[in-house]
Amino acid sequence: MHVSYLYVPAARLDSLIANRHQIEANAVVLDLEDSTHTHAKAQARAKVADADLSVIVELGIEIGIRINTIRTFDGLRDLDMLKTVFERHTPAISAVFVPKVNHHSEVAIYRDLFRDLPFQPKIVSFIETIDAVEDADAIAGASDAVCFGQADLVAAMYSPNGAYVDYARARLCVAAAKHKILAIDTNSFEIENMKTFEDQCVAAKSYGFTGKAAIHPRQVTIVNKVFAVSPEMAARYRTTIDTYENATVGFQLMDGEVIAPPFVAKARLMLDLYDKGQPRHVNGRSRA
Repeated sequence: MHVSYLYVPAARLDSLIANRHQIEANAVVLDLEDSTHTHAKAQARAKVADADLSVIVELGIEIGIRINTIRTFDGLRDLDMLKTVFERHTPAISAVFVPKVNHHSEVAIYRDLFRDLPFQPKIVSFIETIDAVEDADAIAGASDAVCFGQADLVAAMYSPNGAYVDYARARLCVAAAKHKILAIDTNSFEIENMKTFEDQCVAAKSYGFTGKAAIHPRQVTIVNKVFAVSPEMAARYRTTIDTYENATVGFQLMDGEVIAPPFVAKARLMLDLYDKGQPRHVNGRSRA
């Protein structure tokens, strides 16, 4: 299960490739949106189109790309670039992160466009507008994963209303769980105080997020530590299921804990997520 997503401005792609052996994230997201200035988008787009990204994929690292919204010319140019890349060769990019989705019908448009490509990337939708929060369930149902964009959501409000932000996070996480897809928490601009950052990760996990975006390599280690499902925990989930299935009554005891249908259902849910991406050992390192 991917838990850490390192966002890298597409303009810095050369540096990313040169330092690829130091990447500890499960996935790298090349960013053509917020971290790429308007005046630099064309150059960054060209850099992505010409890059040999296979050297990163060979390390067991998934590559995604955050494009600009389809409601802008830059977004249309991003899609045209991806079409060219995907038709030219087997693409290293396996997921497209689409920002500022307002309604699930927009996800359907992306899905229709990608359907004509020789390779259909996963669609990861950002829920970062007020309209998207209210349509979170349908957006999650149309997507392969969802991300929370707190900065953009708060920017649309007169004040960062904490109660509403909590509501938005809850809507996203419940929708993701319902449709059995990953829920990725917003990035954090805390890159100095790692204790604060870890507290943010723990809080996000308690909401139901399954992973978190990172904007600096030093954040990745903590994201992996907080969100990764260990092989030991996965084994315990399987033992819970086996214990219940081999029982003759509705409730069982395992190591002093009660095993009942709700706990078995939770174990199945978590194993479903875990089994979508088993830990990989690459160059002596384990990737969750």
